[in-house]
Amino acid sequence: MELIKMQMTPKERAVAYAKGEEVDRLPTSLSANETTPPRYGYKIKDYYFSADIMVDVETRLAEEFHADNMGIGLGLRTVVEALGTELEMPDNAVSYIKKPALNSFDEVDRLEIINIEKDGRFPIICEATSRLYEKFGHERGIGSGLAGPFTTAASLIGFENFLKGTIKNKEGVHKLLQFSTDCVVEVSRQMNAKFGMGLMLSEPMGSKDLISRRQFDEFFAPYVKQAVERMNEFQGGTGIHICGATRDRWDGVVETGINSFWIDNCESLEEMKKLFGDRIAISGNVPPATVLNQGTPEDVDAAVKKCIMEAADNPMGYRLCPGCTTPVGTSAENMIAFMNAAAKYGRNARKGCMPEGIKDYL
Repeated sequence: MELIKMQMTPKERAVAYAKGEEVDRLPTSLSANETTPPRYGYKIKDYYFSADIMVDVETRLAEEFHADNMGIGLGLRTVVEALGTELEMPDNAVSYIKKPALNSFDEVDRLEIINIEKDGRFPIICEATSRLYEKFGHERGIGSGLAGPFTTAASLIGFENFLKGTIKNKEGVHKLLQFSTDCVVEVSRQMNAKFGMGLMLSEPMGSKDLISRRQFDEFFAPYVKQAVERMNEFQGGTGIHICGATRDRWDGVVETGINSFWIDNCESLEEMKKLFGDRIAISGNVPPATVLNQGTPEDVDAAVKKCIMEAADNPMGYRLCPGCTTPVGTSAENMIAFMNAAAKYGRNARKGCMPEGIKDYL
């Protein structure tokens, strides 16, 4: 399968789309950097510790698929790893938590705010990011993302202990959340000061699948709101991604002040557009596992078409992407089908309007 080539660079497309001008196709992202190293002959474990591999993977992704996004994501665990959480790093699967940094909420006082010049794997990530700017900065916007305050706090003490604390030790939870908020904001501030990049927040712990609306209102929303307000002071706008079911708390998420919301494929883009499309940009949400990874190119094409039909005319803008990270082992054929469907159905797009491409199929 051959990739459809576009006329505009990702940077040209992003600038024009933000201004409300017509672009060659809808902005489109593939969240694939951490999961793609095996495609290019690398172990994921080695990717985490090599700026050379990080740059090579990003370069090959850009050359092979031409998605708009580029950058070395801090992901859900780079911050907590630098603070002492031990990770398990399999050869060909993404990292996961082996041992949290803290045994009790009382230990939070021993933690110090991260310095990206020296702590954890930040120097490796910063080196790779600097090289990407040198190589692609003229044609691509380069960004990153990291776990938000709630998920960071849970990853520092362990999910079970953290959730128990929201009932039995509220004071300790709030103290840890304030530290994690300060750390997330400061890491973002340092990355922005060094590279001029914007960062988005990822909060998988914020879904209905994991916490109640009461826990969301008391422990999640206030700290995300604080983080967004503080991050907006230096980067202009802050987006969020939350995996899983979030419909019952969309209002609370939007009230934190985010400017964009990347929703999981279990939720409706069309409903989000109708309820909050005049306030925030939305992103999503081709099913990453059942369609992008396990489906056929025809399945991918149909899913992209459905997303564009539901959300491309969102008043504040729409970005096509998978519902979450592109899974390890996703075929090049399906990733090309994803990008080609974006080019076909998202052709001649303008913020707030249906693209000319999809009109041919309505």
